[in-house]
Amino acid sequence: MAYRFAILDEVLAARAVEPAEQPPELNRAWHELRAQRRAVAGRRFSGGGRLEPTASGERFRAELGLAPKQAARVLRFERAVRLLRAGHRDLAGIAYAAGYYDQAHFSNEWRALAGCSPRTWMAEELPALSYQPDDDGL
Repeated sequence: MAYRFAILDEVLAARAVEPAEQPPELNRAWHELRAQRRAVAGRRFSGGGRLEPTASGERFRAELGLAPKQAARVLRFERAVRLLRAGHRDLAGIAYAAGYYDQAHFSNEWRALAGCSPRTWMAEELPALSYQPDDDGL
């Protein structure tokens, strides 16, 4: 499973290099997209630009390597990973906090991006955090 994250990190890191002159409307759209928790396809961004599968959506894809909706999907997934790594274990609460519509949406998206269920990922990637000591400390 970890190899998938390594590949994703490489792809995103390669795209993270800022061009000499980044279009300001894409910069605004990216920051607004990162601030959103819900899907934003076709949503109007400040500055009047609209990111959808049109010329501006294609420009977003050309600059960042992902369409706006795909970028939102990856950002939701990254929020969920951060919450899990921070020790949160309530999957329904994580789903809500990360911006998924419900726990089923969260689980389906997680399987699509990570290749396994959230619980399987937790057991494999966070084994030290899955141990819960008894009240008496044993």
